[in-house]
Amino acid sequence: MKPLVPLVFLLLTPLAGTGAADSLGQLTVSKTQIDVLAGRLKVSVPTAARLQPVQHGIMAGPEADNEQTRILIDAGDQRMVLMVYELFARATTDFEGEAQKETARFPMKVNLQKWTLSGSVRAMAYFPVVPTKDQEANLVMGVFVAGPDGSVQNLVWYVNPAGAIQFSAASNLAQSIAKTIAPGVRALDITSGVRELSVYSKTKSVFVTVPQGYVVTTQHGPDFIVHHVHKVMAFGDPEASLGVYLGDHPSANDQGFLEQGMSTLFGKKVPWYQKVTNEDGSRTIMARSVVSLGPSLFGHALPGMSDGPSYADVFVAASDSSTVEELKSIATSLRLGDRNAQH
Repeated sequence: MKPLVPLVFLLLTPLAGTGAADSLGQLTVSKTQIDVLAGRLKVSVPTAARLQPVQHGIMAGPEADNEQTRILIDAGDQRMVLMVYELFARATTDFEGEAQKETARFPMKVNLQKWTLSGSVRAMAYFPVVPTKDQEANLVMGVFVAGPDGSVQNLVWYVNPAGAIQFSAASNLAQSIAKTIAPGVRALDITSGVRELSVYSKTKSVFVTVPQGYVVTTQHGPDFIVHHVHKVMAFGDPEASLGVYLGDHPSANDQGFLEQGMSTLFGKKVPWYQKVTNEDGSRTIMARSVVSLGPSLFGHALPGMSDGPSYADVFVAASDSSTVEELKSIATSLRLGDRNAQH
């Protein structure tokens, strides 16, 4: 489950002169729908709204648009942020029960209710029982959406303190937007087979073989690429994924990791390092392994001296040991190969 409360950078003070309206209550929803999550859903927003990917720092890459979409809506000093998350989860027939279990884990109490949308889309909306008005990000409402294929997305609306002063107006705007949610044209590719992850060099790419039920996404950084192989879980179950960083500066954070077996990645025998965390009653097993792929000097590649990134930093995360081993097994299929002709 994606975090209910976003980090501070999601709700910075709006820039002066960003819109003609002085308050969110003056805005109306356009009749034109825009794509979110790279075409997974459509939604209508005010004409002043703008899409801006989340970026955690100047050295980090923006979050992949097929994993999350951020929409900023400014009116005077009031700001609303709509976050749309792909949960890489699938709902069952008891969608309402699953949503109740999910919201029961939230850090604040919310009211859950069915939300009517057109077509064969199931939706459950949630609203804070006692809205906050003094936080950097104040929850207005959220909606879990299960499309015709059962896959689940989460849309969450927040306002800054200036917008929370007129909470009812912000809530009315959020609900007006929420009523326009509709399925997009893009379906999740959960088929089994070989995936070409990235262009490693002028002639080579990185490839991985995934089983049925996995989705591959890509995050582009300024001088690196991170691929995520998400396992599609039952809605409400903990997330599980395999990550592959390709670049010259693998993470130096090894605190708490202990060596836990060997494996063959990119054709090389390398150790896995593993640790277990428990946060808010949620247990996560994390494992990582770093593979040297090319020439380096003091651990870092010299610019222009290597044909492709120097390292692959491979990391997995899941709540149980069997899923961790399943993800590690997928990682053993990582290899370099000739680029596909379309590149």
